[in-house]
Order: sequence, then structure tokens, then C-alpha cells
Amino acid sequence: MVRSFGKLSAEEKRYWILFAGITLLFLATRLFRLDRVPFTAYGMHFDEMAAAYDAWCIQGWGVDRHLVRYPVYFMNTGPGQNALYTYLAAIIFRLFGFSVFKYRLVAVICACGAYICLFFLSRKLFGKGMESLIPNALMTIMPVFLMSEHWGLESYLFLSFSTMSFYFLILSIEKRKTGYYILDGIFWGITLYTYGVSYAVIPGFFALAFICLIIQKRMDLKMALATVIPIILLGIPLAAQQLVMMDIIEPFSIFGMDFLQMADARVREISPAFIPYNLRTSDWVLLVKDYLPYSSVPQFGSIYYLSIPFMIAGLVLCAVRTWRSLKSRSYDPLALLFLFYLMARLISLMTWFVNTNKANELYFPWMMFTAVGIGLVCRKTGKKWCLPVIAGLYLICFLPFAVWAYTGGENSWNNMTKPIAEEDVLVDIRLGLAAREAKNLCGGRKIRMIINNVEGRYPEVALFTGTSPYDFNEEGYEENGYVIGVPEELDLSGDTVYLIEDVLHHITDYLVGEGFTNHVMEHGGFSIVYKELSQN
Repeated sequence: MVRSFGKLSAEEKRYWILFAGITLLFLATRLFRLDRVPFTAYGMHFDEMAAAYDAWCIQGWGVDRHLVRYPVYFMNTGPGQNALYTYLAAIIFRLFGFSVFKYRLVAVICACGAYICLFFLSRKLFGKGMESLIPNALMTIMPVFLMSEHWGLESYLFLSFSTMSFYFLILSIEKRKTGYYILDGIFWGITLYTYGVSYAVIPGFFALAFICLIIQKRMDLKMALATVIPIILLGIPLAAQQLVMMDIIEPFSIFGMDFLQMADARVREISPAFIPYNLRTSDWVLLVKDYLPYSSVPQFGSIYYLSIPFMIAGLVLCAVRTWRSLKSRSYDPLALLFLFYLMARLISLMTWFVNTNKANELYFPWMMFTAVGIGLVCRKTGKKWCLPVIAGLYLICFLPFAVWAYTGGENSWNNMTKPIAEEDVLVDIRLGLAAREAKNLCGGRKIRMIINNVEGRYPEVALFTGTSPYDFNEEGYEENGYVIGVPEELDLSGDTVYLIEDVLHHITDYLVGEGFTNHVMEHGGFSIVYKELSQN
């Protein structure tokens, strides 16, 4: 029975007050400027924009932008894109409509699920004292968690869902009831749709975990099947898609879903041949500086440099406990955490050009090892001031990071994306915003968008104008009302509305001289140039 707050002891009150404070900070850091950071108010990563438009198409028409019906793996520009984020975003769009904030809200909602599961997992691993709050506090303030949960790159859902799935595994082992094992299997099966790396990590982890649990008599065949069968059933569509992509079976359609070939099966991205290189470089990439500037914070480190000694201490302790657990055949949940880490680390070493998002599931065990290491230090010192002092040191790390991440200063997260913008990974969505406003002004007239960089802009325009996927195709876009590029001859009749990039102002000036109205966009970057309908 839950006791009222007034009947709790002073220590319990401090515990719940601290947890409430951590939770409020968690929500604030995830929601604050969600539509502006990390890519400014007018920026989206290309993969975000592509997934958002596919989600818009799915929620309205049941196809992606390539007219593929309910794909289990989206085509994007060819190599493919994981499906879970897109389908979750489609639900949000169906209920509330599209915006950048709503698209990125998917990452926040999934992170909240991981946060809640982490709270209950930590109480099982560390007891119900203050030490059990360390993982939630670390998740709240560590750069890699805050950054990955603040924008919509779909593969980062592996981090959130592996945290939730691991909690349900520990819960099912504790409850020893078939229903809990089925629930855990469902979560791991859903996790397969977060990122392709999970295809290797999850089966490998369960092979190790089941052997240990069966030896320890914490799992029998019935329990194992209750977990594995949901994973297999949920994984069948993905397996079928992979077989098609590897040319083992022909493309096919079933139950209203299309399984089609894509440009690149990406099966060569995991290979033992990459291990020597990754052994030399991956720790630096994952903990210090990723080659993707929006994924790393070299000034602070992915988990703060302060965490590394604690993490190493916790990792060693968990390794020792795993050895003792295997030797004595006794169950230890931290041993399962270590096995998950081993498999995730092995796959990361085998991954081509491993980076933060390609190995994002590693940050869950690394964070937990850090919490174990902090607890170990506090117990060894035996001083009550030890944990508050460590918390103060983390606060010293977090505050400048938060300022750096959110204020848009000279060394901000936003400015770190500038080199990426040159590679067309960062999309300036002002074109899409301007196209949406031009649509409202044009009265059904054709819209000609005159801009410098044409490549890859059609999905952006389609997303912000709510274009049907059946009307969206780059070859026939002119027939559907939108044209991107500089025309050979300008239409002066007034039947065309021009959306002109500011740097091409000489074209704007010419049209204004021909009687057109220049509507300057509030957010800058473009002008909408048109003739009033009464002039036509």
C-alpha cells in the first residue's frame, strides 16, 4: 500500500523530492527549444526531414513517398532508413498534425519511457536509497543522452528501447511468469525496428544470457520460448525484407505491405575485418570526438570526462561479478548487463566507421557502469559527503554544457553543424516554410521556386506543403504545381507565383518592376513575388 508523503521518513522525503527535481530537469532539457536545437530554428537533418515526410505519407495514404505500402524498412534516398521512428511520428501527425517540434517529440516520448524503466531497474539493482537515483541523474545530464534525445535521428531509438527492454528482461526473471517473458519478447522485437545493428546485438545477447540463466536455473525452455517467439514473429517481416535486399528472394507484397529491393543492402557494414581499426580508434570516437559534429562534444566528452574513471571501475566490478556469477551458478542482474555490453561492444568493433549513433546502445551499459563505479567509491570512502561532492562535480560539468548547447553562442551546438551543411546533410527548412506560405497566397496558381541549390529540396517542399505522395515525384512535379529551378523565361502573366531566394534579388527586382508584389518572408531567406489576383 502506498503511504502518503506526510508519513514518509525524512530520508524517504529527501529521496522523492530529489527524484522529482531530477525528473523536472530531465523534461526541461528535452523539451526546451526542441524545434531549434541542434540545427537552429530553420534547420533539420536530411534524414529527419525524409522520415518526417514518409511519416506524413503513411498517416494519410498508407504509402511512403516512393508509393511503397507500409514498408518495414523505408527506402529514403536508397540505402534505407529504420522504420519505428517513422511509424511513431505518423501516429503523432495523425493526431496533432505536422511540425518539427511534433516530429522530434517522438524521441522525447521514447526517452521518457526509458527514463521510467531506468528508475525501476535501478531500484532493483541498487536498492531504494539515494544510490538508485544515480542512473536517472546521469541519463538526465550526460551529453550523449541529452543530444540524442533532442532530435529525430531514427537509429537513436535503439538506446531508449534497449534500456526499456533490458528492464523488462530483469522484471520477467524476477516474476518468473510467462506473461512477463512475452512482454519482454515484444519489447525486444520492437527494438529490432529501431536500428539495423540490433539484428546482431539482440540475438547474440540472448544466446549468452539464456545459457547463463539456464545454467543458473533462472530460466527453463518454456520461459525462453515465451521470450524468443515474440521476437521471432516480430522479426519475420524484417528478415523477409533483408532477404529481398540481398537478392535471395524476389520482391513481393503480402497483407497490404510491399517488400521491395533497395539500392544498398548494407550487409557489408558489419565485418570482423573492421576490428583492428576500431580497436585503435573507437574509444576516442565514442567517448571524445565523433567525426559527426552534431553527435560529439569534444569540450565535454560524450559522457563527461569525469565519468570515465567511474565507468572503468564499474565495468571491472561488473566483470568480476559476472565471473563469480558464472562460477557459482548464481543469478546476478549486473552480470546480464555486462553480457549486453560485451555483445554491443563486439558488434561496435565490427562496424564500418563506427560512430556515436552506430553504437548508441553502448551508452546504456556505460552509464550503468558509471553509476556502479560512483556507488563503489562512495561505499569505499564511507563518507556521507562523498555522493554530494560527486554530484557537485557533475553539476560543474553540466552547467557550462547546457549553456553551450542551448544558447547558440560562438561555440554552440548549432555552429558545430556548419561543416555538415556544406555536405547537404543539414537542410535549411526556410524553403519549405516559404513554400507553405506561398501555397496559401497563390490561389491555386503554379509556384516556381528559384533557388541556388536544387538537389534534395523536393521532399522538404512536399513535407511543409502537405503534398500527397501521389502528387510527389521529382520528374512530374511541374504538373503538380511546384517547380524548383531557374526558368529559361519568366511568366509575366501573373499565373505563376515566384518564390525567390534572397541572394537572387536581381530576379525579384525585375519582377517588381513588371508589376509584381514582393512579399518578404518574416524569417528571411526568401521572397514571395506574385501579382494580385485582381491584376490578372
